[in-house]
Amino acid sequence: MTVSDTDPPEGVPEEIATALEASSDSQLRDVIHYAQRLLRDLPPLTDAIESREGEELVRMEDHGDYSIVVVERPGEMGEARGPFAYRVKWVPDFDDGAGKYRWHYLGKVDVESGGE
Repeated sequence: MTVSDTDPPEGVPEEIATALEASSDSQLRDVIHYAQRLLRDLPPLTDAIESREGEELVRMEDHGDYSIVVVERPGEMGEARGPFAYRVKWVPDFDDGAGKYRWHYLGKVDVESGGE
């Protein structure tokens, strides 16, 4: 549980402040994520992800906080064409409320062994 001497903002009802103060770090992170989603009203991650320059989306799997995205590079030949897998996650910028999608490279998808 997080211990804090921080006073809640005036607009936060006492029952919510009490519940937040009694929450674990994990629960607080979940609340932050939920509140950010309410503020932005973002569509599901798979609906918002767009291909990057030079790539085409082949497949996406929604996993809640992140999506697995498989892309190909049609302008390339051989191994450089892909397909390649990425984990894509929305990362908020707490300073200005904006954010961006982070693409984490997972590796080349092995099509021959049923990896696609």
